[in-house]
Amino acid sequence: MKPAYKLILFILLVLHASAVLFPQNKYNTVTVTDSIPINFENSYSISGVAIIPFSETIILRDSLLQRFTDYQFSYSTASFTLSDTLPYSLFDTLLITYQAVNLSLQKEYKKRSLVIRYSEKYGDTVRVVEIEGSAFTPESIFGEGMQKSGTLIRGFTVGTTKDFSLNSGLRLQLSGRLSESIEIVAALSDQNTPIQPEGNTERLEEIDKVFIQVKHPNAVGTFGDYQLSNRNGEFGVINRKLQGLMGSFNISDFTGYGAIASSRGKFNTNNFNGLDGVQGPYQLTGLNGEKFIIVIAGTEKVYIDGIEMKRGENNDYSIEYANATITFTPKRLITDASRMAVDFEYTDRRYSRNFLGTGVTANLFDDKLKFGIQYLQEGDDQNAPIDIALSEEDKRIISEAGDDPLKAFKSGISLAEEDSLGVRKGIYQAVDTLINNEPFTYYIYNPGDSLSIYNVSFSYIAEGGGDYVREALGQFRFAGIGEGAYLPVILLPIPQVKQIGNITASYSPLENVHIDVEYSGSLWDRNRFSDLDDTDNFGYATKLTLRVDPSEVKIGSVNLGKIGFSYKDRFINNKFTSTDRFNEVEFNRIYNTSGSSEQEDEQFREVRLNLIPVKELNIISSGGFLRRGESFKSDRFNNIIKLSDNNKYNLYYNFDYVDTKNLSRLSRWIRQSGDVNYILWKLKPGFNFLAENKRDRQSSKDSLLSGSLEYYELNPYIELIDLEGIKFTAKYSHRDDYLPLNGLMVKEAIVKAQIYDLTYRGIKEVTTSLNFTVRNKKFTDPFKEKGFLDTEQILIRSQSKFNFWEPVLNGNLFYEVSTQKQAKLEKVFVKVEQGAGNYRYLGDLNGNGVADESEFEPTLYDGDYIIVTIPSDELFPVIDFKTNTRWKIKFADIFARNSLPGEILKPLSSETVWRVEEVTREEDLSKIYLMQLKFFQQEGVTIRGSNFFQQDLYINENKQELSFRFRYTQRFSMN
Repeated sequence: MKPAYKLILFILLVLHASAVLFPQNKYNTVTVTDSIPINFENSYSISGVAIIPFSETIILRDSLLQRFTDYQFSYSTASFTLSDTLPYSLFDTLLITYQAVNLSLQKEYKKRSLVIRYSEKYGDTVRVVEIEGSAFTPESIFGEGMQKSGTLIRGFTVGTTKDFSLNSGLRLQLSGRLSESIEIVAALSDQNTPIQPEGNTERLEEIDKVFIQVKHPNAVGTFGDYQLSNRNGEFGVINRKLQGLMGSFNISDFTGYGAIASSRGKFNTNNFNGLDGVQGPYQLTGLNGEKFIIVIAGTEKVYIDGIEMKRGENNDYSIEYANATITFTPKRLITDASRMAVDFEYTDRRYSRNFLGTGVTANLFDDKLKFGIQYLQEGDDQNAPIDIALSEEDKRIISEAGDDPLKAFKSGISLAEEDSLGVRKGIYQAVDTLINNEPFTYYIYNPGDSLSIYNVSFSYIAEGGGDYVREALGQFRFAGIGEGAYLPVILLPIPQVKQIGNITASYSPLENVHIDVEYSGSLWDRNRFSDLDDTDNFGYATKLTLRVDPSEVKIGSVNLGKIGFSYKDRFINNKFTSTDRFNEVEFNRIYNTSGSSEQEDEQFREVRLNLIPVKELNIISSGGFLRRGESFKSDRFNNIIKLSDNNKYNLYYNFDYVDTKNLSRLSRWIRQSGDVNYILWKLKPGFNFLAENKRDRQSSKDSLLSGSLEYYELNPYIELIDLEGIKFTAKYSHRDDYLPLNGLMVKEAIVKAQIYDLTYRGIKEVTTSLNFTVRNKKFTDPFKEKGFLDTEQILIRSQSKFNFWEPVLNGNLFYEVSTQKQAKLEKVFVKVEQGAGNYRYLGDLNGNGVADESEFEPTLYDGDYIIVTIPSDELFPVIDFKTNTRWKIKFADIFARNSLPGEILKPLSSETVWRVEEVTREEDLSKIYLMQLKFFQQEGVTIRGSNFFQQDLYINENKQELSFRFRYTQRFSMN
């Protein structure tokens, strides 16, 4: 731990020095002088609201009083008392001068005051209430410039299945200036709203975000929920949603921040390939392959083929945060060639997590010299488990496991408890057998059998790392040693902590020349309960870059155009870790690192040359090598040519060659891509292509290995740029795929696709868009013999908005259909507080030891169970169909307002909604795509279906005095 302590100490010294050298701007304070007569109570209050401690001077009889000796000052109450030994009289006056924070706050706010006056009527003094001149209002507290909004909720809930309950809530937003230089922004709430927002829009409405932020030209302070995004060099990357305190400052040439908070989740990256005919959902998993995780809303970044996608049903994807699944919209066709990468934060609710971060940067000598230093710590609090309870024995097991998470387990096998008759009713039966002449015991799911005396808990290990497969909730089947993903054990969660510190320096001797150096160190304690294996916690990384920005080069009178150059040298120790991903998304693919070990030291060097002979032509050439340990090396050469006149033509060509050697395995990979188009009138015809040829071999053999591939994809297209509000794109795609078969490259399949996009915004009354994609993949005979089946994929999305005879008739029409794969949803009854559920358990009626669905019945008031659904591991191909339409009619605007029909229809308006949704295993696509409703909601075929119709008739809609709504609703559904 010594390197970490040294780093923390150094950072604290830097922060302290910056605070001393660059104190708060003096103009944030004011000097106040009060004159206070001596009183009998010996208690004196000053007029200032926020006195700066130890800034006061008190004068009595022209003598300066001494703090602690002559008086005692309470800074929290802004008052002081005089010492009993101090000589003074009632005719003396105290003169106090002090520094106070310049805030527009009064010390006291009141609407009325109690005063004593002489009454001629009674001939005596009386106490009367006097109205103050200024009212007690929010403006008197915060000032005139404060903007305020919010919601105060008071309500009640009662129903046939619910008892009477009161509801209350407050949400308040504030923004404005407290003083000339201090601004406040706040969102406050007394409601606890742990609901994750829906991930189907580009922007999220985070209704549970609560914070107070105070801003100053030189500093910002935040308390509550906030996003921390900072990058110091290449390795010091942090992007987290936090809850706690954060402060940042910007003084002269120095900037910095400090944050201490609870971290909502852990960072992880998932990389996977798509499936033909499956737009989703794709399951995200945790660091150890956990499936039952919750993604922190808004933290995900989704990439396809290295390009970042946009969230939203009208964009590229939607995400279910609670289930950690991603589904891609019909606008983004997913195939088995689609490469997906997802960065995200998630919570597994094992331990609460803490975060500490601080950093300082300095820009010196007109930004020619820059320094940066940062320290980050993030980890689990081993003393604060959330949804688990650890016994002392559990902690001992974790402690003895060291850094290996698979050693932190206890048996999941237990004998069922005896009932009143002394009989054990379990759900698993033990079976003894011989495997490879060794005795072995496995367990079969057999509830109700007299031999089933065991209850068994299983944990997910990894595909191929277990002996059992999951068939249903609580039901596992023995598949053979190493043939499954589950084992009959209970894995105990291991608390971890990471510490990362890095120092950066950048020097620019010339305007276009930059030299960057960086050193980063990390400490990763993989088990906070254990001191075992702690000798390998420390790792480090270094980086050196030289960059020359493209600059004009002349030889005599000959202008060679612009030339740029860069060189990068990076070393990563095999023990180094980071808080976030720092490599580019497809770095491992670019350098063909599959099969290499990340537990080796990594050396990476890259040189790049950029030539711009004329402004239309840009040539980028680069070469690099990557080494991991002694066994892996990869050399890469890349050339990119761009020729462009944006108003007429565009040409792009990329050639990439990678030569890799890993032990005795040799790989040569050629990748090419290109695009060319020409603008003629409002048409843009074009052509792009993709081609790859990867040959993997053993060094002593000529036959190809399974990692080899080859394909050629040609894509002509034409685009209508904008003709009277019409935009149209048509694209045709032809692709030939090759894979190794018996050591030789053989054509696998032919893929043909057509893609059409249409948008119309020509008139204000109609806005419409249509996306249509059809893709067919036909396998060759050698692969059909291996069980591969031809696939057809049709994706349709249409969205239209109408506004006729504004505002008489407006509406919208939506239609979307796609093919997906979904898990079977299983019902699970979860016990809750008595009266909070909708079901009650009748007991083990069939005597099988399992709480079956038939043994629960609905109840109105005393239920103690609710139903939740859990997805199975196995996925089934389905069709996901959605359509809806909504129409709003205002009858008052059909006829003239002063006409008889207009007067009669004036208070009337209506709204019609029809929505159909279907998730089905129907194999005949036309029955669903063409919306043949008689084939919807079929028993045994439909997974989930809904047909909803709603008709509203309004009288005096939106009139606060009196309004009526008559509603007719009809719903047919199947779950």
